[in-house]
Parts: sequence; structure tokens; C-alpha cells
Amino acid sequence: METSSQFTFRAPDSFIGETTEAARMSGLSRSEYARKAIEEANGRAMQRRIASLSRRLAASTDAELDALDSTAADGLTP
Repeated sequence: METSSQFTFRAPDSFIGETTEAARMSGLSRSEYARKAIEEANGRAMQRRIASLSRRLAASTDAELDALDSTAADGLTP
């Protein structure tokens, strides 16, 4: 079983009130609501990171392919 640690942060009273109400309307405790929101935010951040790395890899691959294509006119290919 995974161990748990406490995580706290400061927020304006209005934010706490809105979050408490949203959690209540969702049928979740405030902690569970915040945990789910952070998990979703972490997931989105990971998706953005993967997309960024994918774009960088595609650009690198395109550059390598362009370099290889430029050798086709060097007279070594039939």
C-alpha cells in the first residue's frame, strides 16, 4: 500500500469557499476534490511535455531526412 503525506498550501478565502462548494456538489471531500484536480493537471502537463518532445523529435528526424535526401544528387546513387 502506498504511503500518504500531507500537502498544504495557502489560498484566498474565496478560492477555499468555491472549492469547498464544488467538492460538495461533486459528492467528494475537499481533499479528494483537490487531489483529483491536481492529478488531472499533472496529466495535462505530462501530455504537453510528451507533445513537445514529439515535435522536437519529428523536427530532428525531418532534418536528418533532408540531409540524407541532399546526398541523392552526389552521383553515388544509380
